[in-house]
Amino acid sequence: MTAPWTEAAVHLVLTPADAPVARALMAELDAEVAERDPGAPIHGLHPGEHRDPRLRFFVLTAGGITVGCGAIRVLAPDTAELKRMFVRRPFRGRGLSQSLLRGLEDRARASGIRFLRLETGPRQVEALALYRSAGYRGIATYGEYVDNPESICMEKVLAAEEGA
Repeated sequence: MTAPWTEAAVHLVLTPADAPVARALMAELDAEVAERDPGAPIHGLHPGEHRDPRLRFFVLTAGGITVGCGAIRVLAPDTAELKRMFVRRPFRGRGLSQSLLRGLEDRARASGIRFLRLETGPRQVEALALYRSAGYRGIATYGEYVDNPESICMEKVLAAEEGA
């Protein structure tokens, strides 16, 4: 399917995580995870985290349409975690997940992040394929995921920005 927009019309916009558009996207994501993997824990944002300065939430738009979201949670000065990465079903298969992931990596790199981690589940096969194709490699579970046998944790070492 051809996208009705150009790459130049795809934007990643910093948005408060408690904004109505952000809450709606995260609710859609949670419903999809629950549908795909009933009973699995949903590792969303922590209570009150929308006010934490270590979290930056982004909304992805394409041609002026809200199509997805993602967040970066800083874990250490050089390490962050991808959170809440999601592209709405009607907009999949158009390269937007790759655009979202590249945009989040660029924002992390620009903030001095060298190691970008994430957690996903074994039934998130499309997400696993995306992350692997983007250079993410399996790592030991960490943080809140250590005691969850269903957690798959991955990490990518971000190259320094060219010209930096």
